[in-house]
Amino acid sequence: MGDKPISFKDKDGHFVSAADVWNPQKLEELFTRLNPNRKFRLERERLAKEQAKNNGKTVQQKNT
Repeated sequence: MGDKPISFKDKDGHFVSAADVWNPQKLEELFTRLNPNRKFRLERERLAKEQAKNNGKTVQQKNT
C-alpha cells in the first residue's frame, strides 16, 4: 500500500481531494464550531500583539 491523500466522494460519486474540499473558510467555520472560545482567544492574541507593537513604537519615539 502506498501513501494516498485523504479523499471524499462528491454527490456524483467522483473522488475529490481533501485539499479541494477544505478551503480556509470552511476550516475556520469547523474550528469555530468545535471550539467556540477559539474566536475570543484569537481576538485577545491579536489585541495583545497590536498593543506590543504600539508600545514598541512609543518607546522608539521617546528615544528619538
